[in-house]
Amino acid sequence: MGLYGIMNTSVSGMNAQSNKLSTVADNISNANTVGYKRYKTAFSSLVGSGGSSGHESGIVNTTVVQSVRQQGAFNFTSRGTDLAINGNGFFQVEDSQGGTYFTRAGDFVLDKNGQMVNSGGYKLLSAGGAPVTVDLNTPVWQASSQGELGVNLASNTPAPAAPGPTTGLPTGFDYKTSISTFDQNGNAVKIDIVYTKKSESVDPATGDITGSEWLVEAADETGAKIAFPAPGVTTLQFSGDGKLAAGSPTDFVFKVPNGGDVTLDLSKTVTAGEKFSVNKVDVDGYQPSTIQNIRIESDGRVFGVYGSSAEKLLDQIQIVNFSNPDGLQAKSGNVYAATDASGDPAVGFPGDNGFGSLYSGAVEGSNVDLAAELTEMVQAQRTYSANTKVFNASSELLQELNNLR
Repeated sequence: MGLYGIMNTSVSGMNAQSNKLSTVADNISNANTVGYKRYKTAFSSLVGSGGSSGHESGIVNTTVVQSVRQQGAFNFTSRGTDLAINGNGFFQVEDSQGGTYFTRAGDFVLDKNGQMVNSGGYKLLSAGGAPVTVDLNTPVWQASSQGELGVNLASNTPAPAAPGPTTGLPTGFDYKTSISTFDQNGNAVKIDIVYTKKSESVDPATGDITGSEWLVEAADETGAKIAFPAPGVTTLQFSGDGKLAAGSPTDFVFKVPNGGDVTLDLSKTVTAGEKFSVNKVDVDGYQPSTIQNIRIESDGRVFGVYGSSAEKLLDQIQIVNFSNPDGLQAKSGNVYAATDASGDPAVGFPGDNGFGSLYSGAVEGSNVDLAAELTEMVQAQRTYSANTKVFNASSELLQELNNLR
C-alpha cells in the first residue's frame, strides 16, 4: 500500500463529489425550467493492483447521465400555444441556422412572423418539416353555401280555396323568417325565407287532415323574389301528423345576391300547433376577420380561431420518439440531438401507437425533486469532507516519514 496511492484515491473521491455537486447545482437551478430533465452522477470504482502483503487503493470514476425518460409534472396555463406531451415523444424544433433538434419544452408563443417559438428560441416544426406559421394579419372570409333551417308552421293556417300560380310571392304569404348569409366578398346579406300554405287534404268521411303542402320561397332585402335557380320555389309535403311526408323534398336552393348558391336543409320543418316559430337556423360563411386565437387539438391539428368565430385548419404537429431517449445528447436551450445511443427518430402524430398524447394549455415542468437534490447535496458535501480528511491523514504520514533521521 502506497501513501501516494492513498492521496490519489482521496483526490479522485473529491473530484467525483465535485462532479456530483455540479449536477446537483444544475438540477436545483433548473427546477423551474420547462421540460428540464435532471442529471444524476453514477459512480464506478477502478480497483488498484494488490498483493498478499497489502491493499493498493484505486480511484473512483463518475459518469453523468440525464433522466430523459422520466416525465415531469404538468403545469396548466391559459395560453393555447403552450403544449405538453403526456407519454413518449419529443417536439421537433429548428434553430436559427436550420438545424433540427428535439425537446419537451412546449412553452411556445407566436413571434412577429407568426411562428411558434419556445423560450429557448427554437421554432416548432409541422408535419411537413417547416416551422408552424400562423398568418395573423391577412383576413379571410367565406361565402355561404349551405345551411339548415327548421321551423314550426302553424297547423291551423287556412289554405286557399283554389290554389294557383298567384299563391305566394309577390302577392302574399303566411309566414316569414330571416337568415344571414355572406356573398363572395364577405358582405352580410339578409335573406327572407317565406312560407305559404298551398293546399290541405281532408278525409271527407272523418274530417281528419290527411296532408298539406307549403311553398317555400326566398326574397332579397328589397322583398323581391329570388327565382334563381329556377323555379326558385320548393313545395314541402306533410302527412296528416304534421311531419314531412316520405316523398317530400327537403332541400331548398337559392342564390345569394353577389354570391353563390346556398342549399338550405329543411328536413326539421314541421306543421303543428297554432303558432309559427323558428326552432333551428344555421348557415355557414363568415365575414372578413383575422386570427384572434389558436386552438390545438390532441392529435396535433392547429386551428386558427378568427374574429368572426370561424375556425380554419392551419397545420398539424408531428412528434418523434426514440428507442433510448436517455441516449440523447443535451444541447443548450433545453434541446437534444440524436446520437447512435439514442437511435434514429421515429415520427408520428400525437396519440398514435407508441406516441404520447398532446395537451394544449399546459407545459411539462422539470422532473427535479428539490428534497432529493438537497439530500444529495448534503451527502456530497459530507463525502467530500471525508475525502479531504483521508488526504490530510496520508499527508501527515508522509510528513512523519520525512522527519525520520
